[in-house]
Amino acid sequence: MSAARENQIRFPDNIYEPEKVKVGRYNYNMYRASFNNLYSLYEYLKSNPQLNRDVFGKLSSIEGSLDFAGKPYDQAVEDLINDIDPGYEEFLKLQSDLNRAKSGKIHKFKLVRTVAGGHLNIPAYSVGNPLCYETEERITKPKFIRIHVSLSYYWGTSKSQVLYRAIIITNILKALEKAGYSVDLNTFEMSQEDDELVYIIVQIKKHGGRLNMGALYKTLCHVEFLRRILFRILETMDVKNCWGNGYGQTCDESFIRKALKLGNNDIFFDQPRNMGIDGYDLAQDFESAIKHLNLEDKIDVEKAKREFSENTKVLKKIR
Repeated sequence: MSAARENQIRFPDNIYEPEKVKVGRYNYNMYRASFNNLYSLYEYLKSNPQLNRDVFGKLSSIEGSLDFAGKPYDQAVEDLINDIDPGYEEFLKLQSDLNRAKSGKIHKFKLVRTVAGGHLNIPAYSVGNPLCYETEERITKPKFIRIHVSLSYYWGTSKSQVLYRAIIITNILKALEKAGYSVDLNTFEMSQEDDELVYIIVQIKKHGGRLNMGALYKTLCHVEFLRRILFRILETMDVKNCWGNGYGQTCDESFIRKALKLGNNDIFFDQPRNMGIDGYDLAQDFESAIKHLNLEDKIDVEKAKREFSENTKVLKKIR
């Protein structure tokens, strides 16, 4: 039994049996891992899962340079459950008030019987029913929107591109929630190496729950979450192909939509370069991302651009 195969037995709630999937005309073996929250992810990594040394002779999760991969691996793991670093407060200051998002509420009406007011219900009145008046009450229900966020990006992505995309994502999510939308958030990595796919799900928001800004900050803002944490998870999976050469290729939006059978109206946050996020000008990157997502009718772009332009000093503190 391979070392990585043992992890499927030791951690059945996190590491799953490979499954055959077809995407377009091609067949793949998909290796899936899933974590309900950051604490679940922390517990898995601290439990010393077996490493797939047959594929990963060099462990990039540990050996990656600080300049490329961010904080050292051990520190990145502890940060999953530690208090959030000082940059978090600066990150919160960059949450713009995008108050022009269109209402995401659906208004329906129900008939309610009362003791007075409204229209008299003659049959109810005739039999002496005290609730003999009828009136309509408006029921407000939030519109549902499903959002998918790729946690992976190609090797040449800069730290500022990662940070700017995180700021853009959180601002859009908060604007949609404020406008009354019920947001279902799916955060994951999907990468490919020949005929193998790796699909790692890290849940940071439960369906129906509010956004967890701390979890968003830890997973989206810094490169070590991908290049230390997600790389280590990959190193414990039972893949067979040459993943160790580059840890796979990030799957693009079109491929992922087919592989996961996403809805046509689902919003997908791709890797930064595919969304026009260059990491030099946050205001311009925000506008590019909104156009890419076709959300101009829901988000106040000009207001956000003005606020982002005024907060360049805050960005420098986070970096």
